[in-house]
Amino acid sequence: MSALPEIATVAVIGAGNGGCAAAVDLTQRGFEVRLWGRSAATIEPLIAADRIEHEGILGEGATAPALMTADLARALDGADLVLILGPTHAHEEIAGALAPYLTSQQIVMAAPGHTLLLIPDTIRRLGGRFAAYCDATTLPYICRKLTPIRVRVSRAARVLLFAAFPGEIAAEAAARIGPVLPAIAPTPSLLHTVFPYTNAIHHPAALLLNVGRVESTAGDYCHYFDGITPAVGRLIDALDAERIAVAAGFGIATEPLPDYFFRIGYTSAEGRAGGAHGVFHHSEPNRWIKAPATIDHRFFNEDVPFGLVALSELGRLAGVATGIVDAVIAVASAVAGRSFRAEGLTLQRMGIAGLSPEQLVALLRSGNRGDAE
Repeated sequence: MSALPEIATVAVIGAGNGGCAAAVDLTQRGFEVRLWGRSAATIEPLIAADRIEHEGILGEGATAPALMTADLARALDGADLVLILGPTHAHEEIAGALAPYLTSQQIVMAAPGHTLLLIPDTIRRLGGRFAAYCDATTLPYICRKLTPIRVRVSRAARVLLFAAFPGEIAAEAAARIGPVLPAIAPTPSLLHTVFPYTNAIHHPAALLLNVGRVESTAGDYCHYFDGITPAVGRLIDALDAERIAVAAGFGIATEPLPDYFFRIGYTSAEGRAGGAHGVFHHSEPNRWIKAPATIDHRFFNEDVPFGLVALSELGRLAGVATGIVDAVIAVASAVAGRSFRAEGLTLQRMGIAGLSPEQLVALLRSGNRGDAE
């Protein structure tokens, strides 16, 4: 267990919803937290206030992390864990920014991760080092910032599917990170945190089928409760079936969305029995979350190119058809006026181009590219 550090100091990378929630939670639990934001508009109000206001499951009040800064070198200096809580479409940029400052004694983790080798390959290509790379399927919290310095945290995930690269060190990495994120549940490889990323299944579908409503009301409705009607739920269910089929192409059994949401505590037993529509109509943590004010939003900009495109690419690698996924990518691109496939997470960007499914599994297990030849 001596190869990886005990974690006392955490650099939280990203000062948005998840970053602020984590900074409050970890500070309250006794960790030294350094919060860094890549956007001046995000981090400067927090620096000026010298606190994060919060409500919900972390209590009503204000918490001051040890450091909130726009200086990445200062945030990383001496941190045991570098916890990336930024959006997946920013992973490459974030990894590039981290590379000059990381050391071989630091663990790097992304939550959400599900970009396979994009982060570790980018860091190494730029000469950076780290002790281990880990990721999780999703953010550890359901949370939304209400103001530039105030976050509402509705729920913490009961289960946070976790993987390490190489997969052989997953147990050791989980032992170190467990005190920081107690909900983590180790899985065999980074592929096992790709397929449970269900945001890619429900966010684009619900936004796509409500584009007129978003544009005419500026999102003045509850996205999950009002926007996911029975018909929208059927599209989500069809996308979910393709997600499960692609995972099976790699020999991975992944839970249907209703079972997964029930297990992590985001819906009730009644919701679990009702397909995607039932899931979200019985999801108390999501009940009052408003829809995006515009379709220029991460539900498209992140979850299509870095969720659905990745699923389509992995389906192609495994020889599994993804007709519904491909249709949503195409229509969302037309509606948004941009090519999400061209922007997206291809096999090349994931660091796995030219591999067979068997070679990919071997590489993720051992971390040795020679095993994939």
